[in-house]
Amino acid sequence: MTDIKAKDHGWLEAKQSGGAVYELGVKQSRHGKTIRRIAEPLMEKHWKNSVTNLHRIYRVAEYLLTRQKRK
Repeated sequence: MTDIKAKDHGWLEAKQSGGAVYELGVKQSRHGKTIRRIAEPLMEKHWKNSVTNLHRIYRVAEYLLTRQKRK
């Protein structure tokens, strides 16, 4: 364990966790990418340069994703 300060933040925890931290990051990344893919056509149609609308569109996309997984 030499030169730990030269490594990125969280390096030691990720190394000792056996890949659990990496796996969680991959799952979150996939989830976010799926949400954005669902929300893209909705944003083109309904965004209208309002952050409130954008937030609502992402919430709708999350709901649609959970509906798709119900089968």
